[in-house]
Amino acid sequence: MQEKLKAIKLDSLSEDGMKFFQSVFNKYDKDHSGTIDIKELTTMLQEDNDVSHKIVKKLIKYNDKNGDGKIDIDEFTNMLLDKKFKKLFRRYVNSYVNFVVPRNKLYRVVTLEGETYIDSPYEEGISFWPPPACMVLMSIIEIICFVVNKSYNNDQPDERGPLAIHLIYDPFKRQQCWRFLTYMLVHIGKMHLIVNLIVQILLGIPLELRNRWYRVLPVYLSGIVAGSLLSSIVDPSVFLAGASGGVYAILTAHIANVIINFREMSFPLVQLFIFGTTIFADISVAIYNRYNTSDEAISYAAHLGGAVAGLLVGIWALKNVEPTEKEKYLWWIAFLLYFILMGVAIMLNIFWTEHFQPSKWL
Repeated sequence: MQEKLKAIKLDSLSEDGMKFFQSVFNKYDKDHSGTIDIKELTTMLQEDNDVSHKIVKKLIKYNDKNGDGKIDIDEFTNMLLDKKFKKLFRRYVNSYVNFVVPRNKLYRVVTLEGETYIDSPYEEGISFWPPPACMVLMSIIEIICFVVNKSYNNDQPDERGPLAIHLIYDPFKRQQCWRFLTYMLVHIGKMHLIVNLIVQILLGIPLELRNRWYRVLPVYLSGIVAGSLLSSIVDPSVFLAGASGGVYAILTAHIANVIINFREMSFPLVQLFIFGTTIFADISVAIYNRYNTSDEAISYAAHLGGAVAGLLVGIWALKNVEPTEKEKYLWWIAFLLYFILMGVAIMLNIFWTEHFQPSKWL
């Protein structure tokens, strides 16, 4: 077996490469014997996350070339430089990370033989296939609905257009349950549409790159429905139009993404501060405008409902790179809390009839 090992010149590696290999090797050489016992390495997988699990699994798969049950530093380095292994390792490469994404203690950049490799449990999951088209397609649908509604409204306000009268959320027509969702397709004015499209595309696409469309779409739609349900209860006389509930769900989904991948992300506290401040400021302005100005068109309850839904659904729907025991409990708490809150909101909308007035449009 030893004869099949391809010898390499360790001194031909870059300084970063040597430090990387030596640091990983030393981490698992607990007794400083100069060799790593494979059984011990496997046991340590459950308690140590500083090196991504994929790398350690490859260590196990390609270990023990000489059959002695241990690997030394030369075998370890030869293994990582093996051509088959390097093809797998290239999945870690993402060149823009060097310039855009700040590094944290779980993030390593290694230069070997002129190539750059990224060892990061979070960044390795970013992929452009399937294409992040979900938020783009939703935006296109919303644009089409806006154009159609605008083209045939006969100089009436947007909320009285041919599509709007059937899709807008009318609190006096709660029995038409599709309105709790379809109001997202109606926007009042170009600026209303443009602002929502910009936010959901700029923030939705990065979320899709890491979590794929089938995790992001439920977050978005949950924010839409939660926004109309809460608005109907808190502000029973307010009509709703626009995708702001979904936009806020995308915003807080980024916070959920930071929470469940805190150890694997770069500067998570900075991201929490930015998204948290943005949401707090916008909701505060919406509440002020609702009660201190003549502008009653903005429903802070829809924003708040979408934000809460995005946070809760994001925790259990988005990808957790390396879940811990605490995060598993958090998953169940968010899952149960979301369905309890949604159940209560639905029941109130169905049975709290005295809270709502008869339709003005009938």
